Amino acid sequence: MLKSGVLRFPVIPRSVCIALAAAALLVLPGCWVYSVEPLYEVKLSRPDPDLTFDPAITGSWLYTGKDDDCLWTLAITAEQQVYELTMAPASNCKGEEKTTRYEGHLLKLDSHRFLDVAPSSAEVCDLCLPLHSFFVMSQGNDTLTLIRVSDDWLSTAIAQQKVTLAHLGDGDRVREITNDVTLTASSKDLKAFVRKYADDKAAFPPDPSFVFKRKSAS
Repeated sequence: MLKSGVLRFPVIPRSVCIALAAAALLVLPGCWVYSVEPLYEVKLSRPDPDLTFDPAITGSWLYTGKDDDCLWTLAITAEQQVYELTMAPASNCKGEEKTTRYEGHLLKLDSHRFLDVAPSSAEVCDLCLPLHSFFVMSQGNDTLTLIRVSDDWLSTAIAQQKVTLAHLGDGDRVREITNDVTLTASSKDLKAFVRKYADDKAAFPPDPSFVFKRKSAS
């Protein structure tokens, strides 16, 4: 759920089968696509072979989003193939923005890299489950760009049966509460979906609001 232009993860009872930790990832209005399952497969006898690691994305990145008066810092650290992402607002930011932490995993699927992000365990209440978001990720010399799947495009594609992905239906209580798209498809099916549509600009529309700039050393 979105409040004050900030992406919020609503808390829904476990009995509804799905819930999110209350947190803020990006200062951007609009609905969202969540997934119960991560993009990477966890029920394998060994780590998912599509997982990869790139130390170049670690460090501090700056983000302004829609509000130029509020500067956010995204700090990325890593241990082996697991990234820790800490999103912190500057002291002059208005509202109730707070520092939030996430766990990220990087995948290489064909010619694209994807970042799977979910709230860290410390951000998730005892009766809540974290949902995942995934992005096409690209990196320049001093920029980090994340491209999310369009919720409007995906909703229409599912309704028209152009895309077949298990999801919570429009009449489901979770859909009514969050007004977002919540996928319940398997990691394998999610991989097949992103592989097919990663180059589709309608499915993954570029958005300059999702560009982070590397923080220069002071």
